[in-house]
Amino acid sequence: MAGAALPSLLLPLLGLAAAAVADCPSSTWVQFQDNCYIFLQKTIKVESIEDARNQCTDHGGDMISIHNEEENAFILDTLKKQWKGSDNILLGMFFDTDDESFKWFDKSNMTFGKWADQDDEEDLVDTCAYLHTTTGEWKKGNCEVSSVQGTLCKAASKYN
Repeated sequence: MAGAALPSLLLPLLGLAAAAVADCPSSTWVQFQDNCYIFLQKTIKVESIEDARNQCTDHGGDMISIHNEEENAFILDTLKKQWKGSDNILLGMFFDTDDESFKWFDKSNMTFGKWADQDDEEDLVDTCAYLHTTTGEWKKGNCEVSSVQGTLCKAASKYN
């Protein structure tokens, strides 16, 4: 009798898992909170940060933005399990010289930061942000890169 109850408990759980995947652009994305994530580990030659960004828009999202400690921890934990690229990976952030502030490419508000201690006296023109895949800290770095070993992408789930 107890064995008959097990399938009836699993079906609703399987339905929830299928619904979560259906909320994302495709089954290769992972859902966390109200967003979907994909970690593209393909090395590409780039002429600008826009080439890396196009990797995400081609998959239905944008380069990653991070808005709280839980999201940063989820990304770091997932990277530790799956990532085989470099120790630093581009975030979807750039320094806007007009406003003299960092902004997310997806136009979301800057509500969180996990900056490593760095010299603030440096010129920030052509500056982007990188996530250190071991510590989870963010570092400033040059946007002018010649190749990218992978791209972190994010999309809002359908019902967000």
